Amino acid sequence: MKQKIILLLAMLLPMLSSAEETTLTLSYELLDFENSKKKDEGKRYGICVKHNHNNDTYQLRAERTHTETFQPPLTEDLKVNKYALKYTHRYDQAQSVSASFLNIDDNLMKETDGGRIYGLGYRYRAFGLTQYFSDYKHFNVYQTDIKYTFKHAWEDIKADATIIAKYQHLQDKESNAFSTNAKSDYLTPGVKMHVHYQDYHIGAGAFFGKRVFAVMDEGMRIQHHAMEFDKTYMVGIGRHFEKIDLHLKYIYQEANEIPINNPDVKVDNIIFQLGYHF
Repeated sequence: MKQKIILLLAMLLPMLSSAEETTLTLSYELLDFENSKKKDEGKRYGICVKHNHNNDTYQLRAERTHTETFQPPLTEDLKVNKYALKYTHRYDQAQSVSASFLNIDDNLMKETDGGRIYGLGYRYRAFGLTQYFSDYKHFNVYQTDIKYTFKHAWEDIKADATIIAKYQHLQDKESNAFSTNAKSDYLTPGVKMHVHYQDYHIGAGAFFGKRVFAVMDEGMRIQHHAMEFDKTYMVGIGRHFEKIDLHLKYIYQEANEIPINNPDVKVDNIIFQLGYHF
């Protein structure tokens, strides 16, 4: 993983001349699984570089997750590396296009190890449409994200709310025991809200429908294990200090481990983020 992180950062070095347009974000996450028959608790470390240059935005992200597992049924602890790239071009204030790529390195889940996720997006004013294609060894996932954002401002307060719908179609899901118990199609509605006041901001969100192998966070994250997620709730708070941003987030999810049909799994996820602008 270290070699890949160095390579990703080296790709950005020629673009770091505009100091005020670059952000480096470090993240640390705690994961706790309740009622799971495979996972106990885990930690995740992430690094992300975002650079704006004129009408272009470049994003690189790498993360490593180490999860303690129950042995048996698993043979060792779970170690996952993920690498994400995203490019966005803004034609004007109203329109933009984006392309993303994400790669998975998983030591246990061989059906999704080496998976490649491609994304193409288009935004016109408040409306956004993104198509993802997840390419795995024996099955594929097609995902379409549609969103609409409302914005409003009152003097020092800025607020926005986004309505989201995720549609997923699984191709060749019966080809292996990993995905065969999943449904062929999923439709997941969701909502996210964000309020910014001076140097403080708070956010909240929820997804109300089931999803599996879902691309999340605008193409920068992927839920690649065979867990059918449901009832997802998110809340976060942050503050800006000149060149530093601090964020604290909490995510609660319920899931079903579909290969063994183990419902009522609960996942608690606490996220600490430190961002530096330079």
